[in-house]
Amino acid sequence: MPVSAPPIVTRARAVALDVLRDDALLLEHATRTAAQAAALVRMAPRSQALDVIAAAWLHDIGYAPTLRRTGFHPLDGALFLIGQDWPERVVRLVAHHSLAAMEAPFYGVGHHLGVIEAVPGIDADILISADLRAGTGNPAPTVDMRLEEMSRLDEELGLVPPDVRQARYAGLRSAHERILGLT
Repeated sequence: MPVSAPPIVTRARAVALDVLRDDALLLEHATRTAAQAAALVRMAPRSQALDVIAAAWLHDIGYAPTLRRTGFHPLDGALFLIGQDWPERVVRLVAHHSLAAMEAPFYGVGHHLGVIEAVPGIDADILISADLRAGTGNPAPTVDMRLEEMSRLDEELGLVPPDVRQARYAGLRSAHERILGLT
């Protein structure tokens, strides 16, 4: 990361490094997601690039045991960010990343997530695409491999019905394809 990174991105990176320091895979994923987001926002002139890159660093911090409040990582991350006075748009992107609202009711937090407005459009799509492109390992998994892994984990957990999972994956793929259309 260049020394001259904008303050919001520098702060987001520092928070991710701190909160995810005990989980090398999540930290690797956050780093890759931020790099992907930084590349993708260059192709989207209407994007609020710095918010998207910051959200990319922060999107999975809710997995950290120290931040767990509800057990639904998008909401747990957003609640932490609210408490740390992060800009509303970054909070909203984290709270709703990867179409979280589709799953939230099955985790018993739909009403809580519902009070945080989603960010529609290109910025949400960039975060989805960056997240899907940023698996862990070498070589990084393809988008199809990431969606298959998400499906397997969701099926094992068994909270979200198959039809909702499939609709969510279709939505994620559609968002990713909209971003591919920019390249």
